Amino acid sequence: MDGYSIRQLALPDLERYKSIRLEALRLEAGKFGNSYTTEAAYPETEWINRLTRADRACFGLFYKDELIGITAVLVNEADTTDGYMTQSYIREAHRGRKLSQLLYEARIRWGKEKGLKTLTISHRKDNMASRAAILRNGFVYTHSETRIWGDATEEENTFYKKEL
Repeated sequence: MDGYSIRQLALPDLERYKSIRLEALRLEAGKFGNSYTTEAAYPETEWINRLTRADRACFGLFYKDELIGITAVLVNEADTTDGYMTQSYIREAHRGRKLSQLLYEARIRWGKEKGLKTLTISHRKDNMASRAAILRNGFVYTHSETRIWGDATEEENTFYKKEL
């Protein structure tokens, strides 16, 4: 994985983070719960909160100095011993290199540092690449729920949990 690195994003990364997040929603609408239209309309304070709140972390995946991927993890408001992993995206030109492993490692490490007992993750039922990565990282299926995805289609959202 020469040239690739991952680090937690901070306020100076705001514009790059916002740009790649909106790119992900525009290009891969069916893989996310929110839509491009919804997040493009967010006030600046929402974007700032994503990078500065203590109960969440956004990570950037870099190739040299270029931000080519993002992911996030946040403490579950209903159960503060659990974290929810979200927003994973890697630009298409960099896929197929097992770089998602870096995204998993960063979020799991953050969860352990925060003292979380479990992490939860989900994916759209037909997203087999996401399912494979989730299982490869030791998550166990818990349940499914029907939801409306960012592309306005209805399909199962499949949930998994990992003990830390």
